[in-house]
Amino acid sequence: MPPPRLSDLPHANRIFVDREEPQRVFETAAFAIPADRAALRVFYGIGGQGKTALCRELIRKTGPGGDPSYGFLRCALLDLHGRPKTDPDLLLVWIRNGFAEAGIDLPAFDLALALAWEASRGEAPFPTLTKPWLARATGTARNAVDEGGNWLGSDTAKEMIGEAVGEIPGVGFLARRLGNWAIDRGKRAYLDRTRDSLKRLYDDTGALRPPHELSALLPWMLAQDLNHYVARHPDERLVLFIDEYERVFEQGGAGARWVENPFDRHMRALLGETNGLLAVFFSRERLPWEANSDWRDDLAGHQHLLGGLADADADAFLAAIPIEDAAIRAAIIDGARERAGAEAPVYPLMLDLQVEHWRNLSAKGQAAPERFTVEAETSDDRCIKMIKQVLRDYGDPLQTTIERLSVAQRFDRAAFACVVKTFGTAVPQDSFERIADLSFVTRAPDGFLSLHDVVAVAIRSQLDEDKRRTSIDALLDHYTARARVESHFDLTDAHVLALFEAASLRWAQGAEGYVTWLFEIVEPLQISARYAEATALWRNALTLIETALYSNHPDTIKSLNNLAFLLNVQGDYAGARPFYERALAMREEALEPNHLDTALSLNNLAGLLRDQGDYAGAKPLCERALAIHEMVLGPNHPDTAISLNNLADLLNNQGDYARAKPLYERALAIQEMAFGPDHPGTAISLNNLAGLLSNQGDYAGAKPLCERALIITEEAFGPNHPQVARILNNFAGLLIAQGDCAGAKPLYERALLITEESLGPSHPNTVTSLNNLAKLLSAQREYEKAKPLYERALAIAEKTLGHDHPNTATSLNNLAGLLDNAGAEPLYKRALAICEKALGLNHPTTRIVRENLESVLSGRPIISFATGSYTFKPLPQPPR
Repeated sequence: MPPPRLSDLPHANRIFVDREEPQRVFETAAFAIPADRAALRVFYGIGGQGKTALCRELIRKTGPGGDPSYGFLRCALLDLHGRPKTDPDLLLVWIRNGFAEAGIDLPAFDLALALAWEASRGEAPFPTLTKPWLARATGTARNAVDEGGNWLGSDTAKEMIGEAVGEIPGVGFLARRLGNWAIDRGKRAYLDRTRDSLKRLYDDTGALRPPHELSALLPWMLAQDLNHYVARHPDERLVLFIDEYERVFEQGGAGARWVENPFDRHMRALLGETNGLLAVFFSRERLPWEANSDWRDDLAGHQHLLGGLADADADAFLAAIPIEDAAIRAAIIDGARERAGAEAPVYPLMLDLQVEHWRNLSAKGQAAPERFTVEAETSDDRCIKMIKQVLRDYGDPLQTTIERLSVAQRFDRAAFACVVKTFGTAVPQDSFERIADLSFVTRAPDGFLSLHDVVAVAIRSQLDEDKRRTSIDALLDHYTARARVESHFDLTDAHVLALFEAASLRWAQGAEGYVTWLFEIVEPLQISARYAEATALWRNALTLIETALYSNHPDTIKSLNNLAFLLNVQGDYAGARPFYERALAMREEALEPNHLDTALSLNNLAGLLRDQGDYAGAKPLCERALAIHEMVLGPNHPDTAISLNNLADLLNNQGDYARAKPLYERALAIQEMAFGPDHPGTAISLNNLAGLLSNQGDYAGAKPLCERALIITEEAFGPNHPQVARILNNFAGLLIAQGDCAGAKPLYERALLITEESLGPSHPNTVTSLNNLAKLLSAQREYEKAKPLYERALAIAEKTLGHDHPNTATSLNNLAGLLDNAGAEPLYKRALAICEKALGLNHPTTRIVRENLESVLSGRPIISFATGSYTFKPLPQPPR
């Protein structure tokens, strides 16, 4: 009788062998889960000790067909092995799917996720949900949904969110935010059930919170669904099994182990808000939350070291395979001990390797007790020897292939084929499945394979430098090619996954040059507004660079700048500012006063201060940056044009049009000469100058510049880029000034749609689009439509920019114009105080607000909804 096939063999570190104490720990905890909070238990130990086996056994016992005494539990598994840590919100999706499989409905989280996804990720594919009831519709066909919505089935099974909310009090805002999403008709009650929870996503005026705040609220939303279930089923409790939690810290953007990162923050937030839940962690290390006072008491006495197997357990496992020869079983057990000596416990991973060794020897008729001896003292040395022996069993071709693949975090069939072809390892293509069946290999849901960490580290430690280097180089080239796109329009999730694998391999080549490489390859993510993934890469890069290089290394500064840029573009000015300030301080300390890198940091920080309304703080930085560029590069260099534009933007915002105009004109001339008339950089200068001319009333001069800028930008970035929205705003303003309100309205509407989808509905740029559209509606006497837009613009401005920002004053002034005198007066007074402080007494905006306030104080009505008289002056929005 031939020995069992490898794929049929159980795995010692994956199957369960009786561990009475851990089972008792779980049983005690499961029957004492509190109704008003979450409980935590942690099983930790070195890799290969059978933590996953224990996890799977507990799932089996608590699941259908298991121990009926656990029938009151609803359990979910979060298996982090092989899952890419590209987006912390996906951690919640995985948990959500686990509980959905257990029969729990999660409508609040699903709707909140859809809203957050629309706000922060634009057209990125929506995650696949288990048992979904909500999906994004595609195109104009009402019965067409994306790949995540095939569950809708026939066209009678769904309806559009925009229609469904009409009869549901308090959730009408969903029609605006999820108008192109479809729901299962039978789930309409979900909308009513979730309305109170969903209100947390909005502020008091109904404005959606910024994307980074929406993400922070998602754990709370998931907790509300779980709490709702527990409240409705008081005799039931929830269990969340989390396997290989250490991977959150290794790959979640933290760099150094156990440093807080967004993935861990989401987990803590979820558990802190959930009732009736037992969270059971399986990890190589103790859960580091015990250092936090909020979790110290919960973890006290509840972190349990999982040691090796007892001899009797190991022998029972081997006999069940079956390995019938008692002498061979004893030899296998001795060779699988953590260290030399009969008293040492059996290491489950080593037991797996010994079983595979036995399988290969048995096939050749060579199995004998002496073939399983491992002559080494320490655990590491014993493991390395055993791994080398198992690899030799498979022959040189497969051994070499696995050795070369070990340098990658994960590999799929295409990466396997790359290694086979590049190095001529001469293994059949179906050997990929043979590798997948090995006990130390795990297959992820996306089809990628990964070696057990202990095995991978051991194999890599034995590679000679040439094999290690050439393997990394080949796989890096492979994944880099898969990550590259001709245009950001072509970017898919597959490209992003390949990019993360490439980043890991590029880092393995060394810290030098990593930041330059990352800057180039991550650009399509940033252009496509996939900010969460780009931020994770740069946050991780910053930690890695700071660890590997000295703290003020130029690459550290570049990482600070890039991370700050991503936070800035998402409207998180408070988060971005310390990184910009730190980068500038480091450059000023390390470099000459007139270094070009210092000028770059000056411009970056100045732009942020300008966006925050701190014009006084921004101006000297702009002037310094321009002086450096002119002195070092000359007056006609493209970088000088950038500084000219930045200073001109600031002067324009301050109302100093006379000084701003020649700077804009100089910048435009430089860029046309350097890049040509159709370059995106030229388009920015065209738009800026057009905005200034419009502010000066020179509409005829501004219009052709706007038209040119729009054509160039749409061709360069596509019709839905944020820069297109800025130009549309300027262009529409010109049309209004020329009396063409009908032509302006679709441009303003398109600009608002682009801004909301690409930057988020609570981004500061959205304030500009809301104010502009509301201003047009007011001019057309559609005051009832204009008022909620002004209110929303004000709410966003106060939230994201602060109560003393000039754009907040703009929104106050504009909203006041639609109120009666009693309601308008305090708003005008607030707006005037802001303008006088931030802009000065003689700024055009200050004068407009002062005139509007004087009209109110004199008793003249500004707006009369009865007669429709309209005399207030809406403020222009500065170009961005």
